[in-house]
Amino acid sequence: MCLISHLFLQTSIRAATPSAFPTQPRKTVKTVCKQATKATLPTTWMLDASQLDDGTFWIAEHFSGVEMEAKTHQPISSPTGRLLEVFYQGCGHVVYRASLYFHNGGTNRLIKSELGHVVLKGLARYHNLAYLFPNSKTYFKFAVDENGLWVIFAASAGDSVMVAKLGAESFSVEAIVNTHYPTAKAGNAFVVCGVLYFTDDADRKVTYAFDLYEERPESVDFDLRPAGGVLAMVSYYPTRTLLYMWDNSSVKSCKVNLA
Repeated sequence: MCLISHLFLQTSIRAATPSAFPTQPRKTVKTVCKQATKATLPTTWMLDASQLDDGTFWIAEHFSGVEMEAKTHQPISSPTGRLLEVFYQGCGHVVYRASLYFHNGGTNRLIKSELGHVVLKGLARYHNLAYLFPNSKTYFKFAVDENGLWVIFAASAGDSVMVAKLGAESFSVEAIVNTHYPTAKAGNAFVVCGVLYFTDDADRKVTYAFDLYEERPESVDFDLRPAGGVLAMVSYYPTRTLLYMWDNSSVKSCKVNLA
């Protein structure tokens, strides 16, 4: 599991080593965070989670239904590039292996968009469900770690957070895990080395972790950010060992040093 004292301090993490998929061995990790850029609206800020940084990133402004590609040397407020004319919902999108994964707003469809080709996949019921993460208006949250692609969502019955391991190429479900953690307590979540970490309902602290391979909870309790404001996005990038957050109009990056 990962034990983090504060994102702006050095951080010790013990990562789980699942047996079903190849992973990094258990490691101690340290993180150092800094502000990457400014963004006026709640924004999902994405790089390709499978690649090293080539200077390209994608942003999705909250509820706008528009995906924009830009270069890192340009201001985030003035992006350039292609628009994606499919309505998306929330801040749970990722770019992975040159494909964009997101929730088609108002439906139960998860979309994989690869070089202009759209693949639709239904994974869980959408209608009559409360938000998975109300603070970011998110029903489905994609995540990438050392093991590949995941999607986090609310159970179709009850109040449990569910996680599905996805095959990126086939866009199919390989396994589904019930964390038995109530969505009412969750602010946001991210996955590192097969362990799912939940923020509290104010997105100020990480208060719960769940090993997705051992299917057991882990005890964690550490500060994530100061109180107040909005945390719209938090995503882990295994190829860069970076954690990115959209926190109070700033995109912050956290360097993770593997020891």
